[in-house]
Amino acid sequence: MSRIDRIYIAAHRSDLRLTRICIASVRTWYPEIPIFLLKDEVGGTFCTREIEEVWNVRLLPTAEHIFGWGFIKLEPLFDAERIRYLMLDSDIVFLGRVIDALEKFATDFVVQEELQPAQDVAPLYFDAAKIRHSFNPRFSGPAFTFNSGQYVATSGLISRKDFGDLVVWSEPRRVRYAEMFNPGDQGVLNYVVNERCAAGTLSVARTPFMKWGREEMAEFDVAALGDASPYPFVIHWAGLKKVRLGQMLRADILRHFERAYYSRIANGFARRRLRIVRSEAERWRSRGVRLMGKITGRVSSSLGHT
Repeated sequence: MSRIDRIYIAAHRSDLRLTRICIASVRTWYPEIPIFLLKDEVGGTFCTREIEEVWNVRLLPTAEHIFGWGFIKLEPLFDAERIRYLMLDSDIVFLGRVIDALEKFATDFVVQEELQPAQDVAPLYFDAAKIRHSFNPRFSGPAFTFNSGQYVATSGLISRKDFGDLVVWSEPRRVRYAEMFNPGDQGVLNYVVNERCAAGTLSVARTPFMKWGREEMAEFDVAALGDASPYPFVIHWAGLKKVRLGQMLRADILRHFERAYYSRIANGFARRRLRIVRSEAERWRSRGVRLMGKITGRVSSSLGHT
């Protein structure tokens, strides 16, 4: 067994409802493990005080506050202290004792085992042929790929220098070679991990612990999501999020953990309903602003041609 010391969860303003659900699912089976929020304010500021106080969650301090498209998830790698941790996106839930299953691996990284069609590797990760032609002729292409929404990593093994000039460390971050890499963290992280693994300086285990899509989600019974859950997996709604929770695949699982979240909150049911109403109002207000902008633009354009 190789212990996982903590969990990091990437949090954004637009995903705050899913962040609450994710945390409630983790705490169902792991009430004591330290959880840290990686708070990215690229979409605006937001308050997480309730989550921190009620669910025993802390914020990871960062010198900057705007990271963009997953780049905040790279920050824990650069901690000098050797800490083994589980990284999660907010649109994830635990279905059981996932950490127990992951702790069976003693490697530096544990990632989702996947087999991507060849045509999907470039848009999701990187274009190996362009990398070989441009700056690394010895790169043989990926030995493996993994979704960066969930993985186990060990800090203090990878530094910013390992990314060379692949990332522009601005606010927000961006990849330098947009024609070769996925514009988020996923492509550059996969490239660096593959390179370090090929050099023999990083060990990686692969295991299918993430479930995705209608077919893989269908097998799970909400009634079984108790202490003795037989499901040592996570579900990840990567690319499957909808505007409204009820429109998402397996909304029953999301609502199960949302009820668990608000069960600890004073006047939880009323607070949940109020937040939904406010979210809908904000959505309609934003639509109105966009519509008025389009109308104003058309009118201005029309007047400019008279």
